[in-house]
Amino acid sequence: MVSNILVLTICLAFFAIEAHGFKKYVAYNHIRRNFFTAWQTCRLYGGHLASIESAEENARVETAINAAGSINSNWFIGGTTIGIKGRYVWIGLNKEITSSSYQNWISGKPNTRLSNRCMIMGGAGGNQWNEVSCSSAAARFVCAFVS
Repeated sequence: MVSNILVLTICLAFFAIEAHGFKKYVAYNHIRRNFFTAWQTCRLYGGHLASIESAEENARVETAINAAGSINSNWFIGGTTIGIKGRYVWIGLNKEITSSSYQNWISGKPNTRLSNRCMIMGGAGGNQWNEVSCSSAAARFVCAFVS
């Protein structure tokens, strides 16, 4: 686990994307990944796991998910507490999700007492966000590409 956190921290330092342009979202339904391999796959494709900073972006992620599969399944997006217990960051933006940030959590989430949590969209929460263990391999994933 320590090695995952170290690798993630180093990668964030070298590969954080500043997203100042329009984000295009693509949902990948063909293979299930854990958070780390989903993040790496998005990076290999030239993007990052989806970051959502507005209701409009949340709706576009939902549209991408429905085009590739079903909102009833779990889909990783780019929020995680890795390295910062109890506080979420958008991994692709290297940006903390604060109380003034757009948020779309299901009721009762996030649980700030837990660490090594990663965000999903879909499943029982529909177009709202939920959290799971980052090592869970039961999720598809959504990448964001900035133009």
